[in-house]
Amino acid sequence: MKKILLLIAVLCTVQMANAQKVFSLHTVKIEGDLKAFEKLETELNAKAAQEAVNKGDILYWGLFKIQQFNQLEIPGEYNYVFVQWANNIDDLLGSKSAWWLNASKVLTPAEMEQTKTLGASFKWTKDMRNIFVVDDEAYDAGGQAEYFQFNFGRPVNTAGFIAENKALWKPFFVKNMSKINMKVWGVGRRLTFPTKDTSYNTIMSWDGFKSLEDIMKFRIGGTPIPGYNEVIQKSKMTTYIPEGFTYSPIFKVLKGTTAKK
Repeated sequence: MKKILLLIAVLCTVQMANAQKVFSLHTVKIEGDLKAFEKLETELNAKAAQEAVNKGDILYWGLFKIQQFNQLEIPGEYNYVFVQWANNIDDLLGSKSAWWLNASKVLTPAEMEQTKTLGASFKWTKDMRNIFVVDDEAYDAGGQAEYFQFNFGRPVNTAGFIAENKALWKPFFVKNMSKINMKVWGVGRRLTFPTKDTSYNTIMSWDGFKSLEDIMKFRIGGTPIPGYNEVIQKSKMTTYIPEGFTYSPIFKVLKGTTAKK
């Protein structure tokens, strides 16, 4: 009997692990007519993506634009990222996730022709796709995030980093989201590494806010958050990830699908 119960527990654990939400970040460098690219994705391709969400093929699709604060664009830098979520790794890597192949079934002939016209005015010069598994997440019911910061890092103790985010930081943010206009929070681990370079970031957390100003205030610490000092005192993050986050780019949400109807 004990062996049967142990087997059931193991199977349940495996099923839960396989059922973890996952997402891909497809970062691209677009050159040419950027307005045409944005129009194609946000007004036309987004319709096919929304249809895939409605059918349950994917959980979410979005086009985010990297916010650059320099006067001149840095050559070779990525400038957009496609974000796509799924319920599990099978769905993310399965054929249904390639929703763009069904565009002709969703768009009108005139819209399909428009996609060809718009697509001819720009080109993809660089792209990279990575997959992450979601370890925890939280949402505020009061509206959608319009800006995100993605926080990348390489902890020396990944298990400790994830565990503290779940047990300490998630409850803190959930309690204070409305005070700082935070709409989304999450943490996860990177599953893909394109080269043998050992300096790649292995984790990512994300914070979604109502506005760019809200992100900047959060970074400055200009909005005092009740209980923050107590959380800092309990935190072991300087031990788990002594270098801190190595890269925290900011993105504007140009278009995102809505939840399944």
